[in-house]
Amino acid sequence: MGSSALCEDYRLCLERELRRGRAGVCGDRSLRAVLWHILVEDFELHGALQDDALPLLTDGLGGRADLAPALRGLARAFELLELAAVHLYLLPWRKEFTTIKTFSGGYVHVLKGVLSEDLLTKSFQKMGYVRRDKHRFTVVAPPPACQLLQAALGCFALRLECEILGEVLAQLGTSVLPAEELLEARRASGDVASCVVRLQQRLVRDEEPPPLPPRGSPAAYGASLELYRAPQGEGSEAASLYGGLWEQSAQVWGDGGPAAEDPSANPPQAASPPYGASEEELALEPEPAPFSFLSLRRELGSLGALATPEPPGSPARAGHRRLWGEGAAAYAPAAGYRAHSCLPTGALPALRCATCRQLHAAHCAALPACRRDHALHTLYGEAQRRLWLQRSQVDALLLDGGPRARP
Repeated sequence: MGSSALCEDYRLCLERELRRGRAGVCGDRSLRAVLWHILVEDFELHGALQDDALPLLTDGLGGRADLAPALRGLARAFELLELAAVHLYLLPWRKEFTTIKTFSGGYVHVLKGVLSEDLLTKSFQKMGYVRRDKHRFTVVAPPPACQLLQAALGCFALRLECEILGEVLAQLGTSVLPAEELLEARRASGDVASCVVRLQQRLVRDEEPPPLPPRGSPAAYGASLELYRAPQGEGSEAASLYGGLWEQSAQVWGDGGPAAEDPSANPPQAASPPYGASEEELALEPEPAPFSFLSLRRELGSLGALATPEPPGSPARAGHRRLWGEGAAAYAPAAGYRAHSCLPTGALPALRCATCRQLHAAHCAALPACRRDHALHTLYGEAQRRLWLQRSQVDALLLDGGPRARP
């Protein structure tokens, strides 16, 4: 069914409702089902309807931490725009429908909160409105009826698109993901199920850790050194999330710590297994003790005891610098991540801000400030979120011995 046939069906629906005494948005279930089916299979129908779907959806969803409430807000905005076009089409003689106030009412509470001023102006211009001043739009000359009908149908299609995207998120099981990934998957899919599969594959790739080297190879034993040595290419998150987690530990046990000052303080290290050692030989070696935060704190305490006394006249915090080594300046307290106060104890974060170095919940009240000029990153899946939460706990232990949240 082409756009002209849809416009005709939409017109019949509106006029049928008007004869029943109702002048409002389309509520015909059969037309709704037909348009839903066509849109799901062909996103490009929006282009034929000239409804500016991609810029409007990108503007309304971009930068939102949780897309589900953003989609509900967009659907309400498109419904209000559809109603404005329907009123001008069905009741052009009503004076109250020729002026839109931009300082109160639905414009402020429904439209302005989800769409930019430029896109709202463009949407109203399609209905024949022009900006009279900074407080209102007015209709000077009513546009052709077919133009109003197409504008109303386009808003109806945008409402259904919001519902389709909401169904995708419901089947996906999460609504915390970048808007561009959702729209990209939606445009490349012919139904809801295939769109969900695309997004699931994307999330799995984002969560999947790098493959482990085969046991017995030299790389298998070199990997454990990353717990005590700063990773190459410091600052690159793509290199290794696990390397980032232990970046602070490297400042304690790496080059520049107390061990570098006093070689005798270094305990003897066991030699690495020979290249090509068999699994039977490796099985005879004792397994390393599992990591725990308590053992980490005990090791930190023992390191403090090994620090030699400072000479007289040194600053009060010289012992602290000696314990942490010359690299302490590169690891100022601000370099560690902290859980924001919006996260209850044990709750997993949904986003992290690389500027203020804090982990946030999806509905944190401080997120608008971070979105404006901070580097805000979404955390995908439980594994990645739990990893960043553990990193913040390690950071807190290394810095002040307690996982206190910032305000």
